[in-house]
Formats: sequence, C-alpha cells, structure tokens
Amino acid sequence: MKRLIALLTAVAAVGGCTGTKTDGAATAASANTAGTTSSAPSDNGPSISQFVANPCGILDADQVVTLGSVRAATPGTGTLGPNCTWKGQDAIKNSTYVVAVTEGQDFEDMVSRVKANPVFTDKELDGMRVITTDRADGELACLTSIQVSKSDSITVQLNTAADERATKKACPETERVAQLIVENLRG
Repeated sequence: MKRLIALLTAVAAVGGCTGTKTDGAATAASANTAGTTSSAPSDNGPSISQFVANPCGILDADQVVTLGSVRAATPGTGTLGPNCTWKGQDAIKNSTYVVAVTEGQDFEDMVSRVKANPVFTDKELDGMRVITTDRADGELACLTSIQVSKSDSITVQLNTAADERATKKACPETERVAQLIVENLRG
C-alpha cells in the first residue's frame, strides 16, 4: 500500500495522470514503445457524464466478476476526478482496481507528463486512443488512460496482489479492463 501511495503521488506530481490510492503489483510492459494513433478526437467523443455522477457504474456486474475476488465498489474522488475502487478481498491474494473519470483535463498535457516513464505505450483499442504507463517497471502497478475527447478521459489503475503477480500482469490487465470500458462507451 505504501509503495502504491508513493507511486501515485509521484505520478500525480509529474502530471496528474493518477489520482487515487491503491496497492499492488504488475508485470513488465514494453518500455518506451509507441503504437500508431489516429488524430486526436474532437470534444464530441462519447459522453462520460453518467460516469462522473456514478463512477462505479462504469463496469457492469458481469464485468466486475472478471476482476476476481474484490470487495463491493467504493466511490471516491481523487486528482483525476470521481473514481471507483474495487479492493481485493485479501491484500496479499487479490488485486485492487481503481477507475477514475476525468473531465476538463487536456489529454495531451496528461500524456506529455508521463511520456518519458520507463513503461509507456500509446495505441488504439477499438478506435479509441489509450496510453499505458508506469513510473517504475510495470511489475507492481500500471495504469491505462482512455482518451474519450480532447479534455475527457477514463483511467484504469491496477495494483497486483503478491499472489497474483505470476498470472495477472498489471499493464495487460489494465488494458483488458480499458477494453471493457471502451465497449461500454460505444454501447
């Protein structure tokens, strides 16, 4: 938990791309690689207003089951705006997820602040731009931000529990959850 808090504080300090506190681990993603992205979306992307009001509604019950053994969703607020936390039932055995819904923060500014991180990818999932990053090595935690519009985004953070580190790699897992969210945004 302390490592995660330090990680999130450090990322927030360099650009505000994280905003909630969780604990955990992950696996290495490709370091400083960039995928092809399309031109930046306009401000006419899918609406995230319903998730600003209810960040825990971003995943449906069937999708939450895919997170593993997590506690009931807990709404909160952080640097990135309203968020929802699904804490692992047991901090050693079960990973913790946080999804933040951000309105009014320029996505390119957010990207520029984390672009030099040791783990950074910029690509598309079903036509929506996503960045995946970690300030360390992606072994303990990772985050993936979905660009919804020029100033709106949704960020998935994962802190992999010690017992899941071999099977639940942080960066691929945040991208998997981001894919679920993209599907929900597309309807």
